[in-house]
Amino acid sequence: MGSTVAGDNPSKGTKGAWEIMTGAPVPQNYDAVVKIEDISVSDGFAAFSSPIEIHNNIRDAGEDFKPNELVIGSGTNISSSHIMALATIGESNISVANKPKIIVFSTGKEIIDDANTKLLPGQIRNSNSPYLISALNEMSLSPTYGGTIFDDPEIFEDKISQALLDNDIIISTGAVSMGKHDFIPDSLRNLGAKILFHKVYIRPGKPILYAKLPNGTHYFGLPGNPISAAVGLRFFVVPLLTHLQGLAPEQAIKAKLLTPLSKKKPFRFFCKAFASVNNHGQLELKILKGQQSFKIHPLLEANCWASFAPDKADFELGELIDIYPLTTKKFNLDLR
Repeated sequence: MGSTVAGDNPSKGTKGAWEIMTGAPVPQNYDAVVKIEDISVSDGFAAFSSPIEIHNNIRDAGEDFKPNELVIGSGTNISSSHIMALATIGESNISVANKPKIIVFSTGKEIIDDANTKLLPGQIRNSNSPYLISALNEMSLSPTYGGTIFDDPEIFEDKISQALLDNDIIISTGAVSMGKHDFIPDSLRNLGAKILFHKVYIRPGKPILYAKLPNGTHYFGLPGNPISAAVGLRFFVVPLLTHLQGLAPEQAIKAKLLTPLSKKKPFRFFCKAFASVNNHGQLELKILKGQQSFKIHPLLEANCWASFAPDKADFELGELIDIYPLTTKKFNLDLR
């Protein structure tokens, strides 16, 4: 008899039983391993009471990952599971897409960034930029904040010209509707940008704008109402980020509507909602109160967005509705 422990070179082995530790290479000429608790040893003999199948308790080289097998394909978001697989096959370097560089601006002389500043009549605190920065951080991106630009087209154009030099995506909030001080569309044209769309049939968030600047930088002008800005990020910016990083397009999950809902046609309606799994394992959807674009409070209860299609006005109890996570591809579901 002999003995092999994990880390030893494979042994040639001899006739008779051979002692082998878990994880050690199987000696040549042996074709099965029996657990020590299943044998009895006496006077140099190992005995077992039942037949042993060939290949019992043996793991072959290449049994997990076969030679030339694709381990990770393109369009994959690398997770800890992928890192484990790469480490197992001894692959320490892979090609990945660069993370887009993003800068966020706010607009409006009524916006106050400093939480310690006492508000004067007509002023509001900046909730959009902290939300956008935090949400993008949750997506493992590293956005920068460019500050708040008062309603001054000249300053805006100067700031955007500087931002072009080191960013792939520029996001701003406010100044994209039809008011006297909604200057962003004209300023973008002054900078040579091509506005690819301005206003879409969605609620909230109808005034959203998307443009490309001459150097290829993407520009999103999100509406100023906070929920409109959140919808613009989730359903316009995020799909672009997915594409730029070479990831597969996101697919909605279906949930059963718990209460009927009516909306105006032909708008697509994005709702703050709460999804949960009932006692029968079914995914159910509750539409929260307070769907106005200025109401942030319901977002604290929400764990998803519900997307109601534009081609109909009335949705019935039990109808399957598309839902999406609030900011990332992970749901935080209530398992009841």
